Amino acid sequence: MCERRYQLLERWCNFRPDALAAYGVGQEQFRFWPEWDCGTMNVRDLAIKFTSYAHYVASREWARERSMLPVLLCVAPDIAQERRMHRVAQARLTHTPGVAAWTTTAVLLNEHGPLAPIWLQAIPQRCYSAHENGSLRQGIFDGMFGKKGAC
Repeated sequence: MCERRYQLLERWCNFRPDALAAYGVGQEQFRFWPEWDCGTMNVRDLAIKFTSYAHYVASREWARERSMLPVLLCVAPDIAQERRMHRVAQARLTHTPGVAAWTTTAVLLNEHGPLAPIWLQAIPQRCYSAHENGSLRQGIFDGMFGKKGAC
C-alpha cells in the first residue's frame, strides 16, 4: 500500500519503502518510513534504496497526500550495518532538502523501545533534531508541538 509510482522529469519511477506508518498524539501525527534491514543489503543496495528516497522526496509527490514529509527510521541488525547505513544515507540524502533520517540497531530497539534515545541522526536537520537529553522522542514532540528547535 505504501508503494508509489510517479513521474520525474518525464520518466516513470517506482518508490518502494518497507512501510509507511503514523504515530498519533492527540490530533497531531508523526509519519515515518521504517526501513528494517536484516543484514542482507550491501553498500550498493543501500545506495539504490536511499537514492530512491532522495528522488521521491525531490519529486514532491509526497505533498499530494497533504501531510508532512515522513521521517526515515532505519533499523540495522548490528552496529557494523548501522554504520554502513548511516554513511550511505549521509552520502545519498544530505543534499535533499527536508529529509530527516535516523538509524539504530535491532538490539537497542528491542531492549529500550522506539521512543528511547537510541537513534543516531544520519542527516543533520533543524526539524526533529534530538532534544538536549539526546531523545528522538522529545525532539519529535518538540517539533510536532512547535517548541524549541522545531521548524
